[in-house]
Amino acid sequence: MANGQAHSTASLLGLAQNILELTQNMTTYIQANNLDAPSFALDSQDPPNTPEYRTIHAALKTNLEDLQRLIDGPRKWLREFCCTGYDLGALQVALDFKFFQLVPAHGEIPLDDLAKKAGLDVDRTGRVVRQLMTYRIFDEHRPRVISHSSASLLMQQDEELRSVVHYSLDEMLKAAADCNITFKAHPYEAHQNLNPFVTRHGVGIFEFYKNNPDKARRFAKAMAGLRQMDRHLDFLLQDGFNWSELKGTVVDCGGGNGHISKSLAQMYPNLNFIVQDSNADMLDEGKSSLAGELRGRVKYSQHSFFDPQPVENAAAFLIRQCTHNWADKDVVTIFKSFVPGLLKSSPDTPLLINDIIIPEPGTWPRHQERVVRQVDMVMLVNCGAKQRTRAEFETLLKEADRRYEIRNVFDNGPLGLLEVYLKRS
Repeated sequence: MANGQAHSTASLLGLAQNILELTQNMTTYIQANNLDAPSFALDSQDPPNTPEYRTIHAALKTNLEDLQRLIDGPRKWLREFCCTGYDLGALQVALDFKFFQLVPAHGEIPLDDLAKKAGLDVDRTGRVVRQLMTYRIFDEHRPRVISHSSASLLMQQDEELRSVVHYSLDEMLKAAADCNITFKAHPYEAHQNLNPFVTRHGVGIFEFYKNNPDKARRFAKAMAGLRQMDRHLDFLLQDGFNWSELKGTVVDCGGGNGHISKSLAQMYPNLNFIVQDSNADMLDEGKSSLAGELRGRVKYSQHSFFDPQPVENAAAFLIRQCTHNWADKDVVTIFKSFVPGLLKSSPDTPLLINDIIIPEPGTWPRHQERVVRQVDMVMLVNCGAKQRTRAEFETLLKEADRRYEIRNVFDNGPLGLLEVYLKRS
């Protein structure tokens, strides 16, 4: 039971035993790998992000949450859950008024001085900071004197992480609050120009950042931070497909600055890469940062994946973390666009779709399932789009071309891989 879901018959002692067993497993793993034990110290390190640790973490967190829900009961838990919006409101105040930067990294500041430097009255400054302290964000070791906790210090020192949190609250949470308004007005339709982000901000997400350059810069930093946090997903792509069997050119469609192609090119000298993207700035960024030894093997080409694929004789076509930005009808168009390129390549040339594959309910630990479903809600709010199950991907592929066939699925992590071929008559 320690590695699975807690059933409706779960007991306090049963969950506690699971938690003890999983905590022992986690401690054993940490010690065996000479890692620092988790702590609240200011210099504490991030926990590892290995598959083994993530497996234990997901099961442990699921059991911990179930134990909390049992001891709270549904009435109390629901009340606390719906009040988290106020906690997030306090967090946004701390970000907007730069509390994280104003508190000294390894010192302290009187509450009155923090309020004065922030430009906010002392009463509300104190109430916001002390609310955050209930989440171990900031500390008050002496009355009315504020210092950092490990979490608040990280927010000070990691600008990319701070940007992730800030844009999530400033743009995205506000848009999410308008889901009900959008759904009531348009109960049967959603797409890039019809979604809660448009309802709240008046324009689609790409137009919004074009019109707000300061927020666009923050968004770019946030995306860099997310890529850093999700670096382990790159290894899932590398390990989920036998790249060594390919020879020739891989076309990385919607590849941005080509960071995935660069990584694969370093690992597989038998392969060349063409990075395609409609954004010329992203392509220029990729070219400028391309290592000398890769210059002959990684090339860049401006191309929209909505247009027919012009590359012939490709070893593989890759589209990574793109389909989730688009509604079903748009994804069908994207899949159709690959057909000309596939027809002019070998029948053994795969279309590799690298994106979250939503699990069937209850097949993953609840915590892991929640994470991918949160990302699904992000796409719903921001783009009128979605993450998809294997069956949903198959439906869209068949709608694009009946000859599409999924031959392999690698979905043993947060980011899956569909290996798709175009059958020939």
